[in-house]
Amino acid sequence: MTMATQPQTASRPRRADGMRLPPRGRMSTLMSPITTFYALFLLIPYCYIFWLSLTRYSSSLLYVPDLGLQNYVGILTDGYYLGLLAQTIGLGLFVTLVSLLMGYPLAMRIVAAGKTAKSVLLILTMTPLLVNVVVRTYAWLVLLGDNGVINKVLSSIGLIDTPLPINGNFISVAIGLVHLSLPLMVLSLVSVMEKLDKGLFEAGESLGASTLKMLVRVHIPLCMQGIGAGSLLVFCTVISAFVTPQLLGGNRFSTISTIIYQKFTFSMNWPVGAALVFVLLALNFAVIMLHGFLFREK
Repeated sequence: MTMATQPQTASRPRRADGMRLPPRGRMSTLMSPITTFYALFLLIPYCYIFWLSLTRYSSSLLYVPDLGLQNYVGILTDGYYLGLLAQTIGLGLFVTLVSLLMGYPLAMRIVAAGKTAKSVLLILTMTPLLVNVVVRTYAWLVLLGDNGVINKVLSSIGLIDTPLPINGNFISVAIGLVHLSLPLMVLSLVSVMEKLDKGLFEAGESLGASTLKMLVRVHIPLCMQGIGAGSLLVFCTVISAFVTPQLLGGNRFSTISTIIYQKFTFSMNWPVGAALVFVLLALNFAVIMLHGFLFREK
């Protein structure tokens, strides 16, 4: 009799920490607001854009519902779009590498600093994220322009006769994107470095290992998860960025995002623009899957 009257909650599934999960019906109720939000503002718009990518361009009607894969075939067989894709990937790889090379020693310095110094360094590192992207990009325009601060200073002291080509090209876009992505890399690295056992490095030093050897054989392998997470964040952010490439690249440097903007606003070729959206989305998913394969837990 006693066993028959035991509460049913005892058989509910538990989490790894032993706490019982909410009933399935209550969980569905709790998830309904976020599910509705994503359905209305993400899933439905993406479905419409995907349908639009299957239509055919019309100069008079914008698009004709003649569904097919002609836009994707055209993009993946056109040398211009393939070059644009390669240029976008190259930009992402370059900015990711520079952010890693600059962010790794900065993250090490933050972790090794005292409590007050660590707080100050973290605030300074996160400063680019606290400034609006448009304001930050226009600041770089002032610095990198042909008549900008850098060229004027170098010209005034006689180091250059003509302005340096640091505006409206790959260099200017890369500089602006490194400024944007460096905090993402540093924060990812700091979160991993703070968990490392300092006794490992003390043991290595006591055995006569040099600083470089400790860095290459101990520190970097233990920080691979942070390197992978930071690289994923930076790369996906860079290849999807629009404002910085649009303003700093001008009409001389384009990425997939800037061409998507042009297709939807100037040339009014919505079907090709929608297809480019999903090409960029597929590229992001491919990078995420590659990251999951390379940095999966063993």
